[in-house]
Amino acid sequence: MSMAWPDFEAWMSKKLASYNPEEELIKSFKAFDRSNDGTVSADELSQVMLALGELLSDEEVKAMIKEADPNGTGKIQYANFVKMLLK
Repeated sequence: MSMAWPDFEAWMSKKLASYNPEEELIKSFKAFDRSNDGTVSADELSQVMLALGELLSDEEVKAMIKEADPNGTGKIQYANFVKMLLK
């Protein structure tokens, strides 16, 4: 079965129009949010990075948290973090 180029373009446009990067990123963070409170702790962030093939030192994880944690809670509020990333 083959698809004509205009049909492919229409199909691809529809797929891309329904893609929501903010929603997809938030879903990714939620997968590692064990406490289900909208935040990711240093331990959870370390696990995320390990799952992505990045073994980070405690200092590196703390630096990432500090950068993304303007309130100094020790956790990343990932909904706000994702919005910041996408600006």
